[in-house]
Amino acid sequence: MREQVRIYNWDGRKYRFLGRERLRKIDDTCVINMRERLGDRSFTTRYLLYASEKVVKKHRYENLLFRAGKNEAWLSVEERMQAEVLYAYR
Repeated sequence: MREQVRIYNWDGRKYRFLGRERLRKIDDTCVINMRERLGDRSFTTRYLLYASEKVVKKHRYENLLFRAGKNEAWLSVEERMQAEVLYAYR
């Protein structure tokens, strides 16, 4: 898979763009590993993930694992996915 997901973070007033991460398929699960650089730029623990129409059409309602360092959040693939997860350093 070469699809990417845009990651936004809530700053208290609006969602701010952090960057893009690659969407990987491991077994039957889509996985996004958020890099430490994006975790450092985050204001809060509230994230908004935007997938392209192509990704959503191909993988709608499949399991998605969003990893923020050591912490994880399970979502289903949709256009807009919201997750509350604290980035945990090793």
